[in-house]
Amino acid sequence: MFNKDRLRIAKELRGLSNIDFAEKLGCSVSKVKQLLDMDKEINENDQLEISRTLNLPMSFFTSNDTKPHETDQIFYRSVARIKAQHRKANEAYTLLAININKYLNQKVKLPIFQRPDLDITEFAGESKYVDHLASELRGLWTLGNQPINNMVSLCELKGIRVFRLPTEIRDIDALSFFDDESGSPFIFLNTFKSAERARFDCAHELGHIVMHTHNKSIRGEKDNRVLETEADQFASEFLMPTDSFFATSPRYFSLENMIEYKKVWRTSLKAINYKAHKLGLISDWVNRSNSMKMNSLGYNITEPEETHRDESLMLPKIISVLSSQPSFDKNQMLDEIGISEDDFNQLTFNSLAKVDIPKKKSKLYIIE
Repeated sequence: MFNKDRLRIAKELRGLSNIDFAEKLGCSVSKVKQLLDMDKEINENDQLEISRTLNLPMSFFTSNDTKPHETDQIFYRSVARIKAQHRKANEAYTLLAININKYLNQKVKLPIFQRPDLDITEFAGESKYVDHLASELRGLWTLGNQPINNMVSLCELKGIRVFRLPTEIRDIDALSFFDDESGSPFIFLNTFKSAERARFDCAHELGHIVMHTHNKSIRGEKDNRVLETEADQFASEFLMPTDSFFATSPRYFSLENMIEYKKVWRTSLKAINYKAHKLGLISDWVNRSNSMKMNSLGYNITEPEETHRDESLMLPKIISVLSSQPSFDKNQMLDEIGISEDDFNQLTFNSLAKVDIPKKKSKLYIIE
């Protein structure tokens, strides 16, 4: 049965107003309102046209087992700055990602998230509490003090589901939430910014998962700005451990030296400058001077000598394994998930596009 709730979600997924939707369908706005009316049925022809127009399989519209995560369940940098249209589109994509995860969980054994048991009570209340937590997690995950090669892959190995946001909205760098039904945390990264920024965003959302998702009352007790500041502090220390930063940092923090040094940690020039100032390696004056020079050169928008991008290693491998099975059918998989091939690739770092799926051989029959 065609689900009107799913039609509303699909319209939000594509970021369409009623007027936009009517234009795409080639009908009047009053017809769109009728289609959205919960008390009125949609004929089969209109159903097929809606499916084609919104580029979603019919299976998406006949399911009702999963709903998108709502705003108060998701960690955003600043909800107030995000247009409702953009927020709803991204939240609709959480539904597709959850369905992908559900499907893959049925086919293969995915890493299970184990909430880190971090005993840092002796540091509670101290100004460097978050730094100690990041250091403790590095130790628990046996990462030492070395640079992290791939943040996305690391999170995947620890049972965190990482997806890419298809909508390039500048107000949404990343988002995260904990899905109670699957017992898995989810991170969504927007990749329109630099590779360095995406790494920091991933570490930032990991900070939320570790520090803020285990106790829902935390979000009510702390101002969102406090939570975001803590996640930023976590990301800085997790990506660039203080002891190792001190040991490997250049003697002088000129802009040229920092551009070279940022390649060690694969973080942004701004993050290096901030960390050096926080640790007292540069003065307030040098920090301000560097910041002004970075802005004047456009480095606050375009990262100089950008690093390679961290991407999922797990998802393409899973698709490769599944596609190697004789019974695998790509279209059947997409239909079961309720997703288009384009949306699947967008969310999973082009995992289907990266895999050479063998074509099925045609069967020959003898006709007597």
